[in-house]
Amino acid sequence: MTNPSLGELPKKLAKPPLPTSGQLTKQVMAFIDADPQKLFPKYNEPQLTAIRCALTRRLTLIQGPPGTGKTTTAGSIAFGFVHQSRSLSPNCKVLATAFSNVGADNLAEKFIALGLKVVRVGKPASVSESLWSHTLEAAIERDPTAQKALSDAARLSAKFKREGLDLKRRNKGALSAERAKRDLLTDSVKSSIQACNIAATRALRQADVIVSTAVGAADGRLLAACGIYSEDEDDVKSKDKPQTPFGTVREFAPDNLPPLTLPFVIIDEACQSVEPASLIPIVSTNSCRSLVLLGDPCQLPPTVRSDTSSTGESPLSVSLMSRLASVLPLPVTITAQKDNTQVESRFIECKPTRQAVSKVRPSSLTYRRQYAGSLLLSLQYRSHPSIAAFSSAVFYNGLLSSPTVLNELKQFPPHLSAVLPSANADVSVKFVPVGGRNNESREVIKAGVGDLETDPSNKSYRNDAEAAEVVDLIASLLNKNSGFQGSIGVISPYSSQVALIKSMMARSERVREFAKSYPHEIEVKSVE
Repeated sequence: MTNPSLGELPKKLAKPPLPTSGQLTKQVMAFIDADPQKLFPKYNEPQLTAIRCALTRRLTLIQGPPGTGKTTTAGSIAFGFVHQSRSLSPNCKVLATAFSNVGADNLAEKFIALGLKVVRVGKPASVSESLWSHTLEAAIERDPTAQKALSDAARLSAKFKREGLDLKRRNKGALSAERAKRDLLTDSVKSSIQACNIAATRALRQADVIVSTAVGAADGRLLAACGIYSEDEDDVKSKDKPQTPFGTVREFAPDNLPPLTLPFVIIDEACQSVEPASLIPIVSTNSCRSLVLLGDPCQLPPTVRSDTSSTGESPLSVSLMSRLASVLPLPVTITAQKDNTQVESRFIECKPTRQAVSKVRPSSLTYRRQYAGSLLLSLQYRSHPSIAAFSSAVFYNGLLSSPTVLNELKQFPPHLSAVLPSANADVSVKFVPVGGRNNESREVIKAGVGDLETDPSNKSYRNDAEAAEVVDLIASLLNKNSGFQGSIGVISPYSSQVALIKSMMARSERVREFAKSYPHEIEVKSVE
């Protein structure tokens, strides 16, 4: 049911970004279905629904729980957007962003695997080494004109540094000479910046998809390629020229050709990003025609380090996607029921799961009421059905399903069965009772030491009893399986607990010996 306060907004958002979007989408979906180059996986119906919806609407919110193929779906959406961009102009590009650099790298790798030309915008140190050749820095490094300009500026700067640049001299002639040197150096630096912008623009023109973090969408080289220059550049500043939140709009890009436009924007990890960061790729160039937000409000919210609210809930803790999903109506009818995948229902419908739901979630608060405006990717392939059942029942009202084939593909490890025997071998979840509800404390471990120190400002919890149980479990696993060759992962919600477990593991002789022989096989990390 549509919120009356939204007026005509839902109808406007449901309109196609282009008059030909429907026809172009049919072409893309037919190509994906035929898959002559074997580029695409076999999509399930919820994924296909999300792809079709994204390619034919101005705004689409896609909720992807863990293991539902969110990034894979984003790849096909980008593929379809590229097809629509090419129908507009060679200067139209797709912008794809993520909250984190890792997320942006994952998107870039997915697009490259589909045969799309990708340019990764961002600091080289934050980009995966495997993507170096796709970065703007690599493009600038390959450009001889840019390299010559950079070399000239560096050489001139080094020369003046050796000679000394003193603008405080009282002799007018000497002062004039010093100012001339300064102006010459300034012009040389400006020329090098311009040459780099030209090289970057040329690289971006060759791309199908431009990938960055959400904040990285405000990169000066990308904005310059879109004809947007910061207001502190005197040669382009004009009150008569159009303005964007990031600068003045010019008629030409640095290479004196028409500027690029970014009519199609994809934002991944949208529920982890604070709202102002999500707005950057949307408004940076004022050219967005179609927007797709992918994320999961039921997972990690935005990280807000400074909360000045009196309630303990900062307005920034609600992401743009969560805010929109809670007020907008359902964009299309969910078609998951048309999917032919055989799903496992035993664990969702069993008594323990129903009891857990009744204790955790109020009966009046349902997933659909919370996030009605989003499309749910409702088939997960990552976890055993018995593991996914709890989160499906508690957070997604049982709408998140697991294929029955996972029962055989993801069985409980036999090494653990020796340590944690169970009467029901089908269940891959084991609960270890520790006892005591008051074991938590807020003490942190000094880095590199083993002593505990109370930190009043620390908001991270640790639990000694649970940490000891974890270390004992690892030691038992290794003792009962002398030839163990697998890997062990330990996850905690709290960084202090991670530090405590690592400290206890260092004091366990059996664990220490294994970690020494296989240093990369035991990972202890927080959920982030």
